[in-house]
Amino acid sequence: MTERTTYPQKKVDAIGSLESLIKDSNSIYLADFSGLNVDKITELRDRMFEQGIPFVVAKNTLTKIALNNCGITDLDEYLVGNNALAFGNVDPARPAKILFEFAKKNQKPEVKSCLFEGVKYGPDKIQAIKDLPSRDEIIAQLVGQIQAPLSQFVGVLNEIVRSFLGVLEAVIQQKEAGK
Repeated sequence: MTERTTYPQKKVDAIGSLESLIKDSNSIYLADFSGLNVDKITELRDRMFEQGIPFVVAKNTLTKIALNNCGITDLDEYLVGNNALAFGNVDPARPAKILFEFAKKNQKPEVKSCLFEGVKYGPDKIQAIKDLPSRDEIIAQLVGQIQAPLSQFVGVLNEIVRSFLGVLEAVIQQKEAGK
C-alpha cells in the first residue's frame, strides 16, 4: 500500500488554481526566469497582465501535480530550476511573442518548452510559434479575402445598373427627339 501525501490547504488551493488555468488555456509556456530581479519579473508580469495573459511563478512540485492532474506529463522534464508559466487562451501565440520580445531586451527569461494546442515544443520550435500571425491578424486577412470578391461583385452590379440607366436615358431622349 502506498503512502498518500497530504498538503496544507494553501498548497491544495495553489494546485487547484493552476489546474483551472491549465484547463482554460490552449497553450502553456514554461520559462526559466533565473537571473531576473524582482523589478524585471514584475515588469514581465505586468506586460502579460495588460494582454490578459495569466503569468505565474509556482513551485515545480505543485506545477507538476497540477499538470499531471490535467493529464499532461509532456512538460515534466522541464520542471527544474526557477520556472514561470504563461497561459495563452484567446491567442495561443501571444505569450511567446511577449516572452521573446522581453528576452530580447533583458536576455531573460529563457523559454524552455511549451504545450501549444496539445503538442509539446522545445525551445527551437517555439521561435516559429512567436512568428505566427495573431488571432486578430488572421481574422483581418480572412475578412479581406472574403471582402474582395464581394466588393468586385457589388461593382459589377453597380455597372449593370448604370448601363441600364444609360440605355434607358438614351431611349427616352430618342423618343423625345422623335415626337
